Amino acid sequence: MAYPTEWKGSYYDGQSPVPQHVTISVTAVGLRLHFPDHTHTTWNYHELRQTQGRYSGEEVRFERGTGIGETLVIPGPNILLAIHEHGGSETKHFHHPRTRRTRMYWTVLAALASIPIVYGIFIWGIPLLAQPITAAIPISWEIQLGQFVQQEVTAGKQVCQNPKLIHAVESILTALTNSINRLPYQFQVTVVDSPVVNAMAAPGGYILVFRGLLQDTASPEEFAGVLAHEIQHVLLRHTMHLIVRHVSMAFVIAALSGDASGMVAYALQAAQTLQTLSYSRDAEDQADEQGFQLLQQSKINPEGMITFFAKLGKEQPGNAVFRYLSTHPETQDRLAHLKSLLPPVSTTYRAFPFESEWSDITTYCK
Repeated sequence: MAYPTEWKGSYYDGQSPVPQHVTISVTAVGLRLHFPDHTHTTWNYHELRQTQGRYSGEEVRFERGTGIGETLVIPGPNILLAIHEHGGSETKHFHHPRTRRTRMYWTVLAALASIPIVYGIFIWGIPLLAQPITAAIPISWEIQLGQFVQQEVTAGKQVCQNPKLIHAVESILTALTNSINRLPYQFQVTVVDSPVVNAMAAPGGYILVFRGLLQDTASPEEFAGVLAHEIQHVLLRHTMHLIVRHVSMAFVIAALSGDASGMVAYALQAAQTLQTLSYSRDAEDQADEQGFQLLQQSKINPEGMITFFAKLGKEQPGNAVFRYLSTHPETQDRLAHLKSLLPPVSTTYRAFPFESEWSDITTYCK
């Protein structure tokens, strides 16, 4: 039986999550991609990896290059039959659909045998191993994941671009990060134009602050307290630890190996985890204490952290707008502990030049 040599698919360039629709010609040496702008290129079979399409009804996925390389996704699995028909020995490393039935039987048997093992790993193994697993994840992989998480969270939302606001936020961020030795990340703060009172630390140094929280701060020092807290969640890798404990095994394997293929899907899992789950009490206490110390090292008045967290405790926790309360619960014990960290003698702190304008600056996002 002869199979068609032309197919439709989606091409990802490894830089943007937005695909290009392409026409694919199956030839004897490779796949020829025809782009909407009438350009074309050929992917030779020997340079391709098939990362998806071994199961019935599953779309076929080919990847080329290292890291976040180029990706080609074809909706139907029958292109594999055409590739084997026209490509000969060059295509032996690709899955052949005609072997699927035999492989399915072995897969079912293996799955049944592995159920107790998998159950034990997820119930006991992953929580116990989450910390060492997190420590073993390459920083470079974490940074790539954070970039995609940031894109996922801000997709479809407006981002604040006012120069005065950006300058103020970056000035506070720089004051904090300049006092950190051997900084492993290039921190970046994005202000999302949303009334939600929330802030989120994504992996790799990406911090997202929603307009509602920014406008809830009464001074640069209060905002600095929030940033210092979130920076410590990143530096202590609490963010990655939370993700590792609650995402799929495929994510864990990819993270440990540094495999960036499928990063967009991993970012979706990570973003959903960060927006719906909360840190442990120990993690919050660590971020409080070390964030407080970071403020002091940066010569920023740490009382701003105390006044802001105290203010949140007086908000309306039942209101969905105040999401920061669900992931950063305020307690009297917590505030008392922070107050105990204040220096016993008066200290001179830095004054931000935009201090008197702060209430106006926080409205510039609109």
